[in-house]
Amino acid sequence: MNKVINLEVLNRFSRLIKSGRLAHAYLLAGPKGIGKSETAFEVAKLVNCEKRIAGERTDACEQCSSCIKMNSGNHPDVYRIDCGDTDSIKIEQIRELISRLQMRAFEASVKVCIIKDIEVMTAQSSNAFLKTLEEPSKGTLMILTTSVPEENLATIVSRCHVMKFYPSSVPAVRERLMKDDGLDAPSAQFLAQFSQGCIGKARELNEDGFMKQKNDVINNLVFSQGSDVYLKKILADKPQTQTALSVLLSWFRDLLILKSGGKQDQIVHLDRYDELLTLEKEYTFAKIDGIIDELVRALALLGENLNIKIPFILLREKIWVK
Repeated sequence: MNKVINLEVLNRFSRLIKSGRLAHAYLLAGPKGIGKSETAFEVAKLVNCEKRIAGERTDACEQCSSCIKMNSGNHPDVYRIDCGDTDSIKIEQIRELISRLQMRAFEASVKVCIIKDIEVMTAQSSNAFLKTLEEPSKGTLMILTTSVPEENLATIVSRCHVMKFYPSSVPAVRERLMKDDGLDAPSAQFLAQFSQGCIGKARELNEDGFMKQKNDVINNLVFSQGSDVYLKKILADKPQTQTALSVLLSWFRDLLILKSGGKQDQIVHLDRYDELLTLEKEYTFAKIDGIIDELVRALALLGENLNIKIPFILLREKIWVK
């Protein structure tokens, strides 16, 4: 898979390094799948590249000992932390990181730690890490990432220089998916729209076979009423329920766009454009608006961990075209 690297942010770091104004802590903030972790890793590589340090180039050379060790995941002075297979970053992980940062570097000019998704730090982890942010070890660079800045301790955010990552335009992501990943236009259009302009998320959805998943939702919940087994299956799993509701919401927004005289390039489900054109005649504006309102309400209930089995069943009855 092609790396998702924010070249604008990477170039900002390059200028900071060159001018000697690199701070000790940065927070990369932006939606999931937008390339925060990949960019952080490239910054870690850039900081310690032997040829850059020697003044032979301004970017990472990919050939020196430091770059090679970094790419193989074997650099002794670069530490990466995430929640792994659990739902949080534990205090034990932070304690181990702190002890490592307090040691002298083995070979790097700058020790680098990258902590992915700091919003999943436990309260203990956040408080333990705060002291390290306040009193950083000499020659240490800390790069944190988050997709929900508002869920982090204000004291941690305030001690970091925040760099924001913004989604690309849908057309730009669509073109990259077609050019770099070989996707057809309808698939690229859907994934670019559904990922909200995050190329990394779009690629992840593609790898997971999401086009088939979303069409299964439409086939079972829009074009078929006899889908009790399918409905039971998705209601038993919260992520599947959320996906189904989101797909349906995008489907009915497409219908609303068509009914309002919108253009084809505004449609998300371009792979089913002809079916949308046919189906649009079966719904009134009022019915589409009502279904969209209920889908939004169901997503809100799901976000609050409330049972939406009955609302979903009632919603299916309104959706199905007899």
